[in-house]
Amino acid sequence: MNHPLTPNLRDMSDADLQKKLTELGKRLVFGHQTGNSQMIMQLELMMEDYREESLRRDRDRMKQNNENSAE
Repeated sequence: MNHPLTPNLRDMSDADLQKKLTELGKRLVFGHQTGNSQMIMQLELMMEDYREESLRRDRDRMKQNNENSAE
């Protein structure tokens, strides 16, 4: 599920992707501290997009490594 405010993650570097996940995590902590349930829900949706992109990249790397080792 894509959050409407999530940018095109395929254009981001791995480092930028992880940096943004860390930033969103800090905001999520703040949301929990202030009890802002709407903010929490929106941040969780965005974080899921970033995690899915990170997992997609990991799967692609693993697939490529397996193909290279089979040769």
